[in-house]
Amino acid sequence: DRKQTLLHYISNVVKEKYHQVSLFYNELHYVEKAAAVSLENVLLDVKELQRGMDLTKREYTMHDHNTLLKDFILNNEGKLKKLQDDAKIAQDAFDDVVKYFGENPKTTPPSVFFPVFVRFVKAYKQAEEENELRKKQEQALMEKLLEQEALMEQQDPKSPSHKSKRQQQELIAELRRRQVKDNRHVYEGKDGAIEDIITDLRNQPYRRADAVRRSVRRRFDDQNLRSVNGAEIIM
Repeated sequence: DRKQTLLHYISNVVKEKYHQVSLFYNELHYVEKAAAVSLENVLLDVKELQRGMDLTKREYTMHDHNTLLKDFILNNEGKLKKLQDDAKIAQDAFDDVVKYFGENPKTTPPSVFFPVFVRFVKAYKQAEEENELRKKQEQALMEKLLEQEALMEQQDPKSPSHKSKRQQQELIAELRRRQVKDNRHVYEGKDGAIEDIITDLRNQPYRRADAVRRSVRRRFDDQNLRSVNGAEIIM
């Protein structure tokens, strides 16, 4: 079916085999809002506030009798410190999450990083809806064909309508074949390599992009060693 994309297939697999994570996008809070915020501008604004506070303190040292400046400093110095702490936490948290996904915080600003998740979640939800709609349409079509088939069996066998019975039966068989195909085992492989990789991913959910999994590397090392030993024996 050319209307099916890789994302449609992934959505089906996640829903049928990993239902516990099928609503992963509900855990991505405020992603759209984060995509609309410039962290760089926020940090610059905090620095400007600090410069303004420094100027106010300098002015107060020259006019220490000014109660307005004194009250302003007392009321807002703590608030400014809280803003600076929050800005530092936001910067560190963003750097950590960008590095977690294998990107460089210096070259991947929030305006580039977060929209990727926004677009993916939107496309994933659309794929889910299209999969559900497709299943409902196929189910409705099958029920309609079964009803027509039952009516044909009650009619005269010499009726012209029986000429299309074979076509309807073939269509019903095709729909059933699709349903069985959608429910087939997801991972296939004679040597079990795919199953090993999936198990390894479950046990170790994340590794850096430049890291090599020990189990996979050990498999390749063993294969290379056997190849070398075999070559030596032949020689």
